[in-house]
Amino acid sequence: MIARKIGQLREVQQAGQLDPAWDPADVLALVNQIAMTWAAQPELREAAAAHAVAPATAARRAAVVTAVERLFPRVR
Repeated sequence: MIARKIGQLREVQQAGQLDPAWDPADVLALVNQIAMTWAAQPELREAAAAHAVAPATAARRAAVVTAVERLFPRVR
């Protein structure tokens, strides 16, 4: 499964949709860890629920999407 995802990322790079300067394995690892932050750290979820400007799960998801888009912008 991991090899398939890395292959898919490589295909996206070859299609000109993702910066080929990134190693596909690095892209997968970084995106995975960004996405897993909330699941892996329940104390962070609790702090966000009590102190975040927008504590909803949708806001957390939007933050992950924005972070990934900024790290790996679409190649135009």
